[in-house]
Amino acid sequence: MKWDLAVYKENIPNLTRYLSTLLASIGRPERRVATARYVEGLLLPGRRKFIRPLAERLQVDAQSLHQAISNSPWDDQQVWLPIRNDVIPILEPFDRWVINERAWTKQGSASIGVANQRCGANGKKSRCQISIEILASDGIFAAPLAGRLYLPEDWAPGPTRRPKPEIPDALRFATKSALALALIQEAIRDGLVPRTVVADSSYGNNADFRSALLRAGMEFFLEVDPQTNMAWDFQADTPPWNTSLQPHPYSLEKILDKIGPGEWKSCAWTTREGVTRRTRLAIREVFLDSGFYQGTDRLQRLWFITDWPAGQSRPFRCYLGHFHRAPSEVTCLQLSRNRSFEEQYQRCVDRDLDLFCYQGRSWKGFHHHLVLSSAAYLFVLRVELQNQRAFWADLKEGVPIDPVIAAETARFASVLLRCGSPASEVAATEPRTPVRQIVGESWSPESWQN
Repeated sequence: MKWDLAVYKENIPNLTRYLSTLLASIGRPERRVATARYVEGLLLPGRRKFIRPLAERLQVDAQSLHQAISNSPWDDQQVWLPIRNDVIPILEPFDRWVINERAWTKQGSASIGVANQRCGANGKKSRCQISIEILASDGIFAAPLAGRLYLPEDWAPGPTRRPKPEIPDALRFATKSALALALIQEAIRDGLVPRTVVADSSYGNNADFRSALLRAGMEFFLEVDPQTNMAWDFQADTPPWNTSLQPHPYSLEKILDKIGPGEWKSCAWTTREGVTRRTRLAIREVFLDSGFYQGTDRLQRLWFITDWPAGQSRPFRCYLGHFHRAPSEVTCLQLSRNRSFEEQYQRCVDRDLDLFCYQGRSWKGFHHHLVLSSAAYLFVLRVELQNQRAFWADLKEGVPIDPVIAAETARFASVLLRCGSPASEVAATEPRTPVRQIVGESWSPESWQN
């Protein structure tokens, strides 16, 4: 679905109920109005979603938006909670939770968490902030259900940089894997049913991360580097105090070399363009020695899955998986190859909505923008899926409409209508922003006909 102004106008009545549900617990009426306006602005087609240009397009005071996003004391969890309780369930079913790293490019050094660091999303080092997000997905689309800024270690210690970006006093350095685990625990605590955790090799190579998921009883499908993980391909539980009896483990790459021709299963899938592609999968049970390192006589009993197309010199990817029952080739193929959600999510948040535009510097402001930009994206996703599905169970009808938000969305609808009118019809006391600046360069008079 192309998100444009015509689709937006049609769904403003739905936006009223949506924002009433998400913003009900954040406090004072003026705060709810300002945050509702911010989401309205983020949903406008076009670029440059900074506070001042947004205020001009919305025809409101920029100071009220700045106060609500950068300085207001509401907690981002007050919005994440209804997202998880009310929005995510209507988008089901999902089969995986994806750990996603999102890079926010920054030039200066004053914004909280900025460092020259590697982000898994772009695979290279750049000067940026990084947010860790948990995305629920079915392989086709992605829905954010939790997110938090990663704070590099040189930002966490010492009091000298804390007062300016308003870092919470109780905050301590946490690795990306620890942060991802905390976000997963938040989602489960709020009642979501856990799905198979999917992540790249920076998480899959972490034995502590895998152990935490095993202790929680969660399924996972984690990419790994076969050269850096040691394992056995047979049961080798021996007392940790008697190392002389422990057989020497070898790398997953050695186990990969031992896979015989009969263990490879040919698989095929069809792309969205109708092209048939093929690969081979091998699934073998392995036992990782990370259990010994943690002072226990139990090993991590996992599945080693290799996706290796015939004729290629190296595997496409290797994974370590844990499932409540033996995984099928179809399940492994879907988790390995069905990743349209990555393209869909990136296209919507970056190209269609331009949700990366945030210039604030504080911890509070970043997380306010993160949760409200996720709410804007989820509204677009909700509209798209509602148009696609034969059956749609929407937000609960019993939730009352917030009168101040209803008044704001009505005001905003009238602003959009006036944008299509001659300039002389707009009241002289209101800002006269060019229509193209309001709705983006893709606007045309034909888009207003219906």
